[in-house]
Amino acid sequence: MQYIISFFDSNFFVALVGFLAIYLYFKQRMDKKRETARLILQEIRYAELQIRNSDRGHRGYALSSKLLPTNSWNDSIHLFLNRLEESEIDLISQFYSKAAYIDILIEKISDFKNLPAQSQSVLIPSGSSVSPISPMVPAVPDQNSGQNFQTLQVVIDPMNTTQGILRQISEQIEFVYNTPAGEKLKNIANKRWYQFI
Repeated sequence: MQYIISFFDSNFFVALVGFLAIYLYFKQRMDKKRETARLILQEIRYAELQIRNSDRGHRGYALSSKLLPTNSWNDSIHLFLNRLEESEIDLISQFYSKAAYIDILIEKISDFKNLPAQSQSVLIPSGSSVSPISPMVPAVPDQNSGQNFQTLQVVIDPMNTTQGILRQISEQIEFVYNTPAGEKLKNIANKRWYQFI
């Protein structure tokens, strides 16, 4: 019994506990880096697949889905600063930025398509010189002023502009998955904790 008590009081036991704590810390940190790399690769692969399936924006995107349902890169970029070159970090960051912007454009198109028809119509005074293709919606006049009003379908098509921007961004986006940056992320995702040291 005395031997067991002296073992727990020994410097060897303190060193063993310290080593175990350091081991667990590094193992958890490397496991987190590996799992995050896998998640980022999955997000990149999924977004690239959506872009390819849309024929780079020409055939159109599904309005019910997002390219980046989650964005792990922004929260985890610090984990890869010492493993990736600056140009590789920039490439991945630009990919995420453009994919997120495409998601915003898709959402705007979806919102516009879901507008009720009457919200795209305005009342204008009879005999007004407002053109039905005017890019600006005239203010709705006071209906108590005694003027006659007619409902006019004003053609405001921000979708054409948005679709054009969507195609342009889709054509400019650089894919990451099969680049050296993607290969480094794959290597990180497949390493064991002791291979990081």
